[in-house]
Amino acid sequence: MKKALLFLILPILGNCLNILFYVSVIAQSHIPFHNTAIKILLDRGHTVDLVVAHLNEMVKVHFPAGVRQNYTFGYEDPNFWSKNALHLFNIFEKKPIPIAEFLAFDDLTYQLCENVVRNPNLLEYIKKGKYDIGLSSDYDPCANTIMHAGGVPVKASMIPTPMFQPQIYSAGLPTLASLYGTVLYPKSDESFFSRLFHLVRHTYNIYFVTPKLMNRYNSLLSKTFGPTFPTVEEIERNVDLVLVNSNEIIEKPRPISHKIKYIGGMGKKKAQPLSKEFNGILDSAPKGVVLFSFGTQVPTKKVPIEVRRNCVAAFKKFPEFLFLWKYDNLTDDAEMFENVQNIHRVEWLPQTDLLGDHRVKAFISHMGLNSYLELAAAGVPVLSIPLFIDQHHNALNAAAREIGVTVEKDEVTVENMVDALQKLLFDPKYERNAKMISKMMLEKPEQSEKLFVDWVEYAARNPGLHKILNLPGAELTPFWYYSGKRITVKLGEKMKFCFLCILMTISATFGQEDEQSGMTAFESIRRLKECIDLIDKPEFKKMCEGKLGKEKDECVEKFTKKMMPKLNACIERSRRPRTIPLPHTEEL
Repeated sequence: MKKALLFLILPILGNCLNILFYVSVIAQSHIPFHNTAIKILLDRGHTVDLVVAHLNEMVKVHFPAGVRQNYTFGYEDPNFWSKNALHLFNIFEKKPIPIAEFLAFDDLTYQLCENVVRNPNLLEYIKKGKYDIGLSSDYDPCANTIMHAGGVPVKASMIPTPMFQPQIYSAGLPTLASLYGTVLYPKSDESFFSRLFHLVRHTYNIYFVTPKLMNRYNSLLSKTFGPTFPTVEEIERNVDLVLVNSNEIIEKPRPISHKIKYIGGMGKKKAQPLSKEFNGILDSAPKGVVLFSFGTQVPTKKVPIEVRRNCVAAFKKFPEFLFLWKYDNLTDDAEMFENVQNIHRVEWLPQTDLLGDHRVKAFISHMGLNSYLELAAAGVPVLSIPLFIDQHHNALNAAAREIGVTVEKDEVTVENMVDALQKLLFDPKYERNAKMISKMMLEKPEQSEKLFVDWVEYAARNPGLHKILNLPGAELTPFWYYSGKRITVKLGEKMKFCFLCILMTISATFGQEDEQSGMTAFESIRRLKECIDLIDKPEFKKMCEGKLGKEKDECVEKFTKKMMPKLNACIERSRRPRTIPLPHTEEL
């Protein structure tokens, strides 16, 4: 028996990989995604080491048992992120759309990268690992460049969110500004101005902001690793796989690359039976329950009091439904909830288990990606109140699938909330579409866990996969990408033809002789110029120099009256057929 078991295990052990996981700690909601991936790889018998770039000190990090070793680094100032993460300030305040994206974030990540690149300990750690493949949460170029410097032969981006612009640019994906906004600012009102603004932003970020950032990194890497070190653009372009925490069923369709794989919903937990407490809460609702949660990054105290009051007032208008609200401190705002029968506040709720219960009819959510994936898989309609980052993108996708309605964060009025809930709870299309999306996700042929592990193992055993899967356009400059040479040649030919046509027209028009004078237009213009040349400029300068205002106007008028007889005589003579030369100034 032991020999048989050993016979079964040996092939698995023989195929074990050394895997490096580079985790950028940015948000608490990203950690479960990374942990799921790590656990899947560990369960397959692979060795997993970690590099943890701790950007956000507010995130609590705990990784699965079985990780062999861990190298963690962060900012010298332990509160650096919370002092500079602008999106966490005044969350419900609507801010103008900037022309450039990610400037503050890019600066934060560059500063951390600058410190670690010059630290030989991390590079030595990576070199000693002799890894087959490196996975990175690729929000900045630091991870892939350090892994390249450490000799990791295969690199894969593993993004806990939808694809952001850096991954889209590096993969060379065609992106029409008229159809696709960015993940941060996806919405357009379809007006001419809005489309033009998105086009300007798109162009500016691709051809000005991104190159400037890449040059900054290239300068750092060249000084650290020498002038022959590849550019950041080349390293990012030659990533072998891009693994995205999303699902094609709930994303807006777009041109894609073979190396991009959607693995959203990986490790999704099955809904468990509810506790006695929550069962009792759900049973008390005559027509069903509406969940309400803004996630882990937005505590209730950061929700403006006016927004909370408006929500309470709106919920009271639906007495047949119970609103189960995740509220961080139940002693806060107690007077606001006095005598309100259909709102139940809890400091924690089992979101996955509740979404899987048929008594839950809707979900009021900030639309973080994990929540979006969970509600879509459970078939629950959503009232979206997106706050920041990719949440606007997710809310727009849910609305496009008609499984949700959106209330903007600065428009959370009683009227808007009542209107949105009325649609969500009483228009059957939202529940019908939500169930359809759930079925499609459940029955999708390539499920995320298998897709993830199969492609990671395949890429690790086939170095150079990017050479096969890279889009040709990813390596082209804008001039070549948009057929600049062909356009220039064709435009030159057209301009040459137009120029010849203009010359021929001018020659034909101005070369004809006048019947009375016998002169061509060219001859008339030359004679007129000779008359204009009779104006005595030195005399004018002598008469009017130094004079200003009204005095100068009078001087000009006086000089003009003096010159007019001479000019009139010259012009009169110029109209006659030329038999003798025009008179000089002295003769006039």
